[in-house]
Amino acid sequence: MEIGDFKNRHPDKNIFIIASGPSLNDLDLSPLKRRMTMGLNRSFLAYPEPYYHCVFDERLFNMYHDELKACRQLFTLEGRPFGLPIKLLGSQGFSEDLEEGIYSGYTISYFALQLAVYMGFKRIIFLGLDLKLKENKTHFFGHDYRSEDHETTEFPKMIQAFESVAPKLKEKGILVYNCSPESQLTCFQKKSYEETLKF
Repeated sequence: MEIGDFKNRHPDKNIFIIASGPSLNDLDLSPLKRRMTMGLNRSFLAYPEPYYHCVFDERLFNMYHDELKACRQLFTLEGRPFGLPIKLLGSQGFSEDLEEGIYSGYTISYFALQLAVYMGFKRIIFLGLDLKLKENKTHFFGHDYRSEDHETTEFPKMIQAFESVAPKLKEKGILVYNCSPESQLTCFQKKSYEETLKF
């Protein structure tokens, strides 16, 4: 398959995007089995069978080769060992035509947002999108030393990327919700996980 095969594949549907912030530990993800899901990076450790999955960190292909190979549909960047590759256009921007390429926005969550919009989803619900450390935890699975300085380095850039596109998505009638109660990201409407399960 090619990325063009996924354009508007799910018009006007809802999708839950499962990030990997510490707040993911507070959620019962079992109700998602009846819903469209997109996992990110190591989120399969918390929710093993997402409908879609996204990874562009090369080291994860070595660390979790078998788990990623087992994904129903994996999206990634060009140059990765396997998965459906998408050309990286740069860090800043928002692609509406993924056949041309995609922007990183400094985070796999931003990659996933572009993918969800491209697929036609109208309600996009982020779980575990904290962009904030919790005590000594960088992620729901514990501590990743490569992320321990992100509050002063990467998180501000990620937040700026999301803030730059939020008004455009709202104009298009695309509703983006962030279910992380303590997230520093305020450009998307906050909703509780329980509320979004009623959509």
